[in-house]
Amino acid sequence: MAEDLPERKQQSIPRRSHGQSGPLHLVTTTDSSTRTTYTANKSKEESRAAPREETENHGNFPVYKLAPRRRAPLPRDAQGRFLAFREPTPTLSPTPTTTDTSRSNSPDSYGFPGRSPTAPTSPPQIPIPIADDSDNDMPANVEPFWGDRPDENGQDFFRAFNRAMGDKSDDVKRKLFVNYLHADGEADEWYAGLPAAVRADWDDIETAFHARWPRATVARKTAMEYEEEILALRLTEESMGLKELVAGRDVYTHIVWADRMGALVARAGHATGSTYIGLVRRGLPSLIREKIVGAPADWTAFLATVRAVDIDHIRDGAAELRKERDRQKRLDERMRMLEAMNSPTRAIRGQLANTSITVTAPKTRQITTLEGNPFLNAGGGQGSLSYATVGGGRVAGGTAARTPRPPPTEADRVALRARLAEMLHHPNTEAGRTAHQAQQRAWIEKHGAETKVTELTAYPLRPGTLPANSNECFGCGQSGHIAPKCPLPMERRLNIREADWRAICRSVLRITFATPVRYIAIDDYGGIAAVEPSAYIEELEDQGNGEGPSE
Repeated sequence: MAEDLPERKQQSIPRRSHGQSGPLHLVTTTDSSTRTTYTANKSKEESRAAPREETENHGNFPVYKLAPRRRAPLPRDAQGRFLAFREPTPTLSPTPTTTDTSRSNSPDSYGFPGRSPTAPTSPPQIPIPIADDSDNDMPANVEPFWGDRPDENGQDFFRAFNRAMGDKSDDVKRKLFVNYLHADGEADEWYAGLPAAVRADWDDIETAFHARWPRATVARKTAMEYEEEILALRLTEESMGLKELVAGRDVYTHIVWADRMGALVARAGHATGSTYIGLVRRGLPSLIREKIVGAPADWTAFLATVRAVDIDHIRDGAAELRKERDRQKRLDERMRMLEAMNSPTRAIRGQLANTSITVTAPKTRQITTLEGNPFLNAGGGQGSLSYATVGGGRVAGGTAARTPRPPPTEADRVALRARLAEMLHHPNTEAGRTAHQAQQRAWIEKHGAETKVTELTAYPLRPGTLPANSNECFGCGQSGHIAPKCPLPMERRLNIREADWRAICRSVLRITFATPVRYIAIDDYGGIAAVEPSAYIEELEDQGNGEGPSE
């Protein structure tokens, strides 16, 4: 067939459409881009013959002729072009197919047929096994019961066993119960000793178990113990506005206090009454107390009022209180420094700092008179005090001998009692302590920081202490002991001026003796309070300096 083409440069290439089956088409391309297609169609008789291959040479290129196949020719249009053809898609499942509207059903430029995706098939359903009520089902979250261990509780074990059994029948519980008893334990021996009729019925087993391991009687607090805890539970001002961790959450301290107080009141049986509300209310911080108006009807209303206090009010008030405490602390530190620098007992403190106490063998006592050392007189003790001395024969930091003043007269006592009556002694409350600090500042402003306390310069007494001339301790202002044996820590003892004032009142208002002495007391800030020779032998007898050094 190739010899019938016009005589021009041409090339014949056998080509078959993509995805199509049928006879081979021979396409010849010319220089003028004119394409003529020849189809080798044979008759049915020739197509049934055995296929054969023919070869012809056309110039330098061989031309192959292939035998046609037994397929029907592809359809063409009037211009000889192939028509679109789509083979049917096999059905995978009865699920209806969906058409992808985003793709075109027409063939592409290479003759590929369009594609129509199908919905994926659902995976086969796997049947879920249903748990049967088998006798071999034994939950492992219940520890075997011994029956005689101190850390075991029979009632707890039985409840755990019932939780593990769930909704199983009594017959299953009866069969599995022995598996939860520790082998050869007390409970296992008890179960083995039960009659067969009891082991055959679950209700009988339960009754026998509760009879063998009954509920323990818990030691509960009495109403009086709860009342003591109610009065002891305090809400301090330092904790106001802070938070506590309760059950993993931050809760304000006043709400935590109200919750704990409510639990104590309920256990004591006072939730519907008003017992102890007044006492508890007086012990609350002022930030809470000032928000409680009137008399609460019962504990429920009282605690609800405490919980309802605005937290902004508490935070602001707590911040102001902290600032005031810090300011007062700085002021006290400054006053302590000034008193230590300008105290009339500064020399004595330096003397005692260089004093050493040694124990020596008993010696024959000699009656001597040594100026400035009252402990080495005729009534001295067994110990000896040695002092560092400086030139001039004076004790370190000391002064020359002073002339003893005469015993006080009745007029002196009357004048001193009048000054004591004028001085206001405040109670040991927050307001009283504030007023006492104001009295101390006023005394320094009036008399000066370097002025010594005398009968004419009455010094204010600390709140909560005994009045002057009450046979009190000069270290703490309380009775029952003397200054050398005062149990109060050094940093909390009386101010040195107050100790001097109390010693002066004691020496003037009580009966005096003719022998003058010098009394030394430790103040509440760590200093030494020295009383002028107006203190007499009886003061030393009361405070521990009469018969030698204190033990």
